[in-house]
Amino acid sequence: MKNFAVLGLGNFGFNIARNLSEKGKNVLAIDSDPNQIEKIKNIVNDAIIGDIKNKAVLTEFLDQSIDTAIISTGDNEFDSILAVHHIKEIGVQNIIVKANNDMHAQILKLMGATEIIFPEKDIAEWIATRLSEPNLIERIPLSEDYSIVEYACPDKFAGNTLRKIQLRSKFNILLIAVKDILTNEFVLMPDADFKFKPDTILLLMGKKKDINQMKLKY
Repeated sequence: MKNFAVLGLGNFGFNIARNLSEKGKNVLAIDSDPNQIEKIKNIVNDAIIGDIKNKAVLTEFLDQSIDTAIISTGDNEFDSILAVHHIKEIGVQNIIVKANNDMHAQILKLMGATEIIFPEKDIAEWIATRLSEPNLIERIPLSEDYSIVEYACPDKFAGNTLRKIQLRSKFNILLIAVKDILTNEFVLMPDADFKFKPDTILLLMGKKKDINQMKLKY
């Protein structure tokens, strides 16, 4: 089972800790506010009152058994920068940090953060994508260029075979799997004679620019 440390229990950190715990993960929560610790103590495995920029506190409660540390310190950018520095020295490999702006994010990366998140910005982009691309269900980035997407079967695909649509030859997109949302039937790596049906979800992999070209056409 994976072990997580959540440092900073503002709205974002508190909800991350709660959701991870509800999903059955081991969660250690640290915050200097006793009220926040009181609220979270019966939800997570361990809840500690402590200053997350204090190296002695972090060294006492964190070690290399922590798979991921998530840091959220509100508007106090210095606290998160110092916390990243200390956690990196402790040996935690995966450090996710909530950033307030681009400069803050750059400094966090230099200090050793492995992933930077902008919750408000990320949510805004997600909502905009959902509104502008109604067929898109979920996107999983693999790299800067490649991603896997869950995509509702376009109307123009329905009734046609994979051979006729030519996803691979026209767009260099791989159809990994198809799921029928009515029957829950799951087809892995469908062959060229596979016929698309309405009410199916396509799992596609390819370059982002190629997937975008396919969406423009269909």
